[in-house]
Amino acid sequence: MEAEQQDLVARVLDACNAVQDPCSLGVGQPMGIVDMGLVESVEVRNAADGRAVGVALKLITTAPMCMYSPYFEQSVRRELASELPQLEDVAITWGDSTEWDESRMTPAGRERLVANRKSVLLPVEVVRTRHAAVR
Repeated sequence: MEAEQQDLVARVLDACNAVQDPCSLGVGQPMGIVDMGLVESVEVRNAADGRAVGVALKLITTAPMCMYSPYFEQSVRRELASELPQLEDVAITWGDSTEWDESRMTPAGRERLVANRKSVLLPVEVVRTRHAAVR
């Protein structure tokens, strides 16, 4: 049963990662909410017979007053209903968003962030170098 629950948690996380963070879209670097570190926990809820019938998710945002909380919740519910229709119940609670920082991101998410920063910062350094040479 443990392996089945671990598989279900992995499938829940995959479905959640299909929900993209709107701010990452805004900067042209789409990233799922799992890679962003916005899914704090997943708990499987079992029926009396041991089969998984629901999940409880704890989500956070990157900022305390993030206006996208309803979007995240609606999108997560939609993805889970589509990918895991056997789940009878999806409970979503919200954690303390003041605790988010880049260390919560998955390794893949951090790699993408670093690559994006390099692609943005490299042209800035080229401009600075050229500007300094003109002076």
